[in-house]
Amino acid sequence: MFLYRNILNHGFFILNMSKIVLIGDVILDKYDYCSNRENPESSAPCYTVEKTEYKPGGAGNVAANLSALGADFELISVIGNDENAKILKKVLSDSKISCNLIVDDSRETIVKERTLSIHDGRYHFRKDKERKQYINENHTSEILNHFLDIELIVISDYNKGVISERLIEKLKQTGKRIIADFKPAHKHFYHDVFMMVPNIKEARQMSGLENEIAAAEKLRDELRTRVLLKRSEKGISYFGLNGDDGLRFDFPAEAKKVFDVTGAGDSVLAAFSHFYIKGFKLEDCINFANKSAGIAVSYPGCYAVSEKEIF
Repeated sequence: MFLYRNILNHGFFILNMSKIVLIGDVILDKYDYCSNRENPESSAPCYTVEKTEYKPGGAGNVAANLSALGADFELISVIGNDENAKILKKVLSDSKISCNLIVDDSRETIVKERTLSIHDGRYHFRKDKERKQYINENHTSEILNHFLDIELIVISDYNKGVISERLIEKLKQTGKRIIADFKPAHKHFYHDVFMMVPNIKEARQMSGLENEIAAAEKLRDELRTRVLLKRSEKGISYFGLNGDDGLRFDFPAEAKKVFDVTGAGDSVLAAFSHFYIKGFKLEDCINFANKSAGIAVSYPGCYAVSEKEIF
């Protein structure tokens, strides 16, 4: 399917609307908006919950961003069979996310609970409910059954167990391009994927180098993969492989104000993948991903950025 779209009168693009499959650790994000009050028991802080909101977190936030962008995609993950799983399913449905959730009775649905001020949205603290558990061979086979008309595989690996080394090896064998955002503990999974999307802290940890530019270059050469480095207030940088049209692109940060950086990296992953599969030039995809992050950080919590906001 092809779509003609005018982008801010800059001309017409022929956009290939091929499908993306997103695989990763889906998390239920719970936001308690609270007011402070005196604790009658001790000097410890005391909060009264005034309002509670739920959002899709982890790979779910990448999916929410893809959905807001109008991407043609499917989310695949493994969740538990508990009350939080029911809430998570509703949250994903409300966000209009097409998904295939594999239910495992032995798993516990991961929940991140954040406490924020009802008055100004300030983030006070977080507590997590999780138990890491790698998927089994049956789950690996179920995931691999969803690769008929897929152009691009996007991995959102939060190191909670949905992404295993065995699964990544099988995904590589499909011959599809893989764009991966992953935690350093799984670095050895991702040799020879199309692109990795680390932040500065992750790049430093995986490379053992303090300078983020040198770190990104070392990871590119060691893993033989392109690197899209999220540099926080410095913006975003791309490090290509020999033979690419562009070996290095740098974009300064786009944020007008920074309210909350939660989920901004997911916005980068979603926006780059979305525009890349639609046929935009690599440099444009990076630029749009950078703009998406700049918008996301101006809102509290995880925020899904739309095409309209980017353009």
